[in-house]
Amino acid sequence: MGEAISTIRIEREGPVQLIIFNRPERRNAWNVACAREVIAAIRAANDDPNVGAIVLTGEGSTYSAGADLKGEAEYDPETGRRLLPITFMMGTGEANWITLLAQSKPVVAAINGPAVGLGATHVLAADIRVMAESAQYSFPFLKLGAMPECGSTALLARLVGVGRATDILLRSATVSAREALDWGLGTHVFPDADLRAGAIAIAQDLAEAPGVQMSLTKRMLAANIGSSDADSIMQVESRTFVEMLKAVKREKPLD
Repeated sequence: MGEAISTIRIEREGPVQLIIFNRPERRNAWNVACAREVIAAIRAANDDPNVGAIVLTGEGSTYSAGADLKGEAEYDPETGRRLLPITFMMGTGEANWITLLAQSKPVVAAINGPAVGLGATHVLAADIRVMAESAQYSFPFLKLGAMPECGSTALLARLVGVGRATDILLRSATVSAREALDWGLGTHVFPDADLRAGAIAIAQDLAEAPGVQMSLTKRMLAANIGSSDADSIMQVESRTFVEMLKAVKREKPLD
C-alpha cells in the first residue's frame, strides 16, 4: 500500500513517486502537517535518483477540500499567530510553492474529485493536470470573504487567459472537468476508475526524458511564457542550449 505518514501516503510505481493526500475523513483538506509533509515528500523525491516524476492525487472521492480551518490549530511559538497551510507555501526561496515545483522533477496533478480553494490553486503550479470525469475546480474565495492565493492570480491567467481567469476568480466559479479541458486547466480527462493509471502512464513518459534537458526545458518555459520579445526568447534558448551541452559533456564518461 505504500508508506503512510500522518496526512499523506507515498507509493512508488517504477520511476514515479505518488504523493497521495490521505485525510479522506476531512475530504483531504490540508492542515499544517499536510503542507509540511507534502513539501518534504516532493523534496525527498527530487533528491532520489530513482524517481523521475511525481504524481499528486487524493485518497477517496475528493482531491482536496482546501485548507482545513476547523481542525486543531497550531501556533507560531515566536509570534503566537495561528499557522495555516498556506504559511508554508507563500514564502520566498525554498519556501515558495511555485519555486519548489518550478525547480522540481516533473509534477503531474491527478484531480480525482472536487478541488476546492487551496485544493484548486496549488495544482496550478504543477507541470501537467489531469482530471477524472467527476472532478471539478472550485475557486470560492470572494464568496467566503477571502481572496485567491498560492500564486493563482498569476498562474490561472497564464493557463486560461486574463479574461477567463478574471471571470473565474471574481465570480468564485466552479469549473467542470470538461470545461477545464477546453480552457487549458487540464490536458486529459479520464473515466474516474482510470485516472490514477492514466496519470502514472503520463508520469512514466516524463520520467523517461533526460533529467538535465527536462529541468532546462521547464526553466525556459517559465522564462519565456510571458515574453513577446523575439530576441529575448532566442537569447534565453541559446544560452540554455549551451548550458545543456556543457552539462551533457560533464556527464559523458571518460573513454
